[in-house]
Amino acid sequence: MLRFIPREQLLRLINHSELVEAVRDALIKLHRGQGELPPRFSVSIRGNWWGLMLGYVEGMGVGVKIVNLYPGNAGKGIETIHGVVILFNETDGTPLLAMDGSSLTGLRTAAASALSVIAAGASTDVLGFIGAGEQARYHALVFSRLFKVREAYAISRGWDRLMNFINYVKELGIEAHAADNVDEIINKCSTVVIATTSTLPVLTIKPRGGVHVISIGAPKPIIEVSRPVLEGASCIIADNREAVLNEAGEDFTGLRLMDLSELLSGDYKCMRGSGYTIYKSVGFSTLDVAAAYYVYRVYVKGNG
Repeated sequence: MLRFIPREQLLRLINHSELVEAVRDALIKLHRGQGELPPRFSVSIRGNWWGLMLGYVEGMGVGVKIVNLYPGNAGKGIETIHGVVILFNETDGTPLLAMDGSSLTGLRTAAASALSVIAAGASTDVLGFIGAGEQARYHALVFSRLFKVREAYAISRGWDRLMNFINYVKELGIEAHAADNVDEIINKCSTVVIATTSTLPVLTIKPRGGVHVISIGAPKPIIEVSRPVLEGASCIIADNREAVLNEAGEDFTGLRLMDLSELLSGDYKCMRGSGYTIYKSVGFSTLDVAAAYYVYRVYVKGNG
């Protein structure tokens, strides 16, 4: 029988530094032609997004994820993302392990965002959060384990949701505050995570030099960063350039996007100078394969 790893067990298995390294290795392999990234299938069902993603990374396996996005769940206190990931043996196609797709998605997204921080040479001393849902929580968790984070500011449409998030961040050992508005977050924070389901830009003011903006709201019609802010960035990094151009709600027409894998491979550098940087993430299957393979490896080691 195929073993399924639920959320709580999966979270206990994770070493965040090792997870980030697995994601880094997978992205570099993909860049070097040691992986396959088939087009993903997606459809809207009653206004909610469903996706089927399949990917292959040499030495890690084949991953298949069924995932959905229900934006309306945010107002009900329910997770907006649900899914299941199955890892298959690359040699004979045998299913190896199934796992909770929601937590895996959150962790691998945050791991890739952490790599964008490293690639941009950004500071995480003071973190800002626009949106206080599950993705924000995973970013706070992973960043608190990887980087030196002294302080955090957050804003959200729901006060109870915001307070719960702030208390969670405090439990991670970070001094946390409720911000009055987006301007305060942009002015006080060195790295800002935008994790919303907004269909209108939430970041419309240009950050000061040195700020790194992480936008993980996707896919269409979610829009988090205005066109003038995009145009003013010294460097725009995409988790996957083609996926971002096809699936992000923001308008990237005519702008140069650097693929995160290109930066990690050393082919290019993000030259921000005195400007600010932006990382746009829509998620793609290579990240799922990397995270699923890492979970599988740790699970086998602990149950061998």
